[in-house]
Amino acid sequence: MVRRNRLQLRISLILILVAAFFGAWYGLSHWQLQPDALQFTAPSEDSSWIDVFSNIGEAAIQLFMGLTSGQ
Repeated sequence: MVRRNRLQLRISLILILVAAFFGAWYGLSHWQLQPDALQFTAPSEDSSWIDVFSNIGEAAIQLFMGLTSGQ
């Protein structure tokens, strides 16, 4: 069993937290979601679970493409 230095672990944790906060700040300041752009339809009794998951996947793909398009 290998025991790493505690100082090394603390520095790693601090760097991970700094990177997470920077990523959250960057995402919030550069990607603004518009609630009217999200379109979800309620599943009806005739829809199967495959249709529900494919609709959720399609919405996620469209959202990702909208976030990364740069417009």
